[in-house]
Amino acid sequence: MNLPPTTHDLIFRDLSFKDLLNYSKVNKAARNAVKAFYRRALRVENVLSPYFNDDELRRLRILQYTTGFLISGSAALSFFERVIYPESDLDIYVDFRYAIFLTEFLIGLGFVFQPFQTERKQQAQDIFEALDAMDRRMETFEDENDTIEGFGEYSTTGIADVFTFVRAGKKVQIIAAGHHPGPLDVILKFHSTVVMNIISYTHAVSFYPKATFIDRVTVVNRVVTFRSDQNPPREKYEKRGWEVRDNVEAVDLLKRNSEFGMLDRHVGDKLCWAVKLPPVRDFVPVDWALGRDWMLFSNSWSLNHACGIEMDSTPFFMPNLTQSYALSSKVHKEVKKNFIFMWNDEDRPVSGLLKAVDGALADFVDDLYNEAPEQDERDAAIEEILRQAFETARQKYSHLAPTERVSASTAYFLLEDLQHLVKKMPEMPTFVFRFAQERTGGIWTNVDVHLSPKNSEKEHRNYRHSSWKINVEFKASA
Repeated sequence: MNLPPTTHDLIFRDLSFKDLLNYSKVNKAARNAVKAFYRRALRVENVLSPYFNDDELRRLRILQYTTGFLISGSAALSFFERVIYPESDLDIYVDFRYAIFLTEFLIGLGFVFQPFQTERKQQAQDIFEALDAMDRRMETFEDENDTIEGFGEYSTTGIADVFTFVRAGKKVQIIAAGHHPGPLDVILKFHSTVVMNIISYTHAVSFYPKATFIDRVTVVNRVVTFRSDQNPPREKYEKRGWEVRDNVEAVDLLKRNSEFGMLDRHVGDKLCWAVKLPPVRDFVPVDWALGRDWMLFSNSWSLNHACGIEMDSTPFFMPNLTQSYALSSKVHKEVKKNFIFMWNDEDRPVSGLLKAVDGALADFVDDLYNEAPEQDERDAAIEEILRQAFETARQKYSHLAPTERVSASTAYFLLEDLQHLVKKMPEMPTFVFRFAQERTGGIWTNVDVHLSPKNSEKEHRNYRHSSWKINVEFKASA
């Protein structure tokens, strides 16, 4: 039955993402109704209106197009959740070189600078002195992993400084990214996946929508080392209804189209939830601005599963680029082979060519994203064998909590070792998996590798990786 939009809004506004997703699967009319609702409900004005009036909001978005800053944290999460967190700040992530423009904008609107004054961090009382101090520090920083301490939740790699502004009880924070890590790379170093959402000028993007909005799970990012005084972020999202996990299950590593799988991710890929935002009315964009969508989509990352989940991205910046990009290790390696990005400072092109170089990078990485991944036939076969085995294990131990079942780290090491071992064998062996639970609750993964007569006798040995509860035993076939 077709209902007017106002009626749909009354019904849909109190439904969760999961409820709306399920309803959209009923039929085509339901799917179209949900899509139309999201177009009306997911508006950047809902996030920004508590801080700015309509004219201020318009000017802020134009500044966003010019400087490429990103809104993240609770504000970006609330955009997708359709829930306002009244106690939260508006967090704006920007390249440190453009922090001055945001600062002047906020001061012009009547916001007042509140310097950090703690035991670990003392900022200058005057905002422009604080900005100058940041610039001087950036002149001496050579290592992209330098960290500015003293900001509590924001004490993470790549942040040059944090500036707090207040007006009428509303707080806006400018988080300035350092030399090489741009704003996106800083966001990929957040404490967990629930806050890996961004709002740019052109799009709002959630990097882990299934985990965040359907499963209501946030996975800890191991790239961050929490001090004892950095537990509040974890507690905050537990109170908001998310289950915090230190790892994901083995099947999440191996199953196809998993957010936590062994694939390179990029902003706006098919696993993201990307919402296109309408442009500012009566605004004519210019070519050289940093807020264009293709610049945002050029950023990528992958996951390191060796010990929990760790976001793997490398900051990429050259003098001939207009900004820093976050690139996965694979993409970064391929990009550095391409000669156009290897110019020295003396060879830096004139300003007109700067745009062409960023565009060339975007085209290059887009081609990489669209390439069909090459995989050895045996590697692919072992990956599928493990996926089926760990899916069986999950069903066997379905009564256990996900955190108590076989972890992705176990699957990661086992996959790596088995793929390496079979490369030396003339024929593909067969595998038999057995899972057993210890009294302490840990689950052992036991693998019998049945060797064919053509396989060398030297492969008849035992392999035991006790730290991950893996036992591999080689046996000769009859």
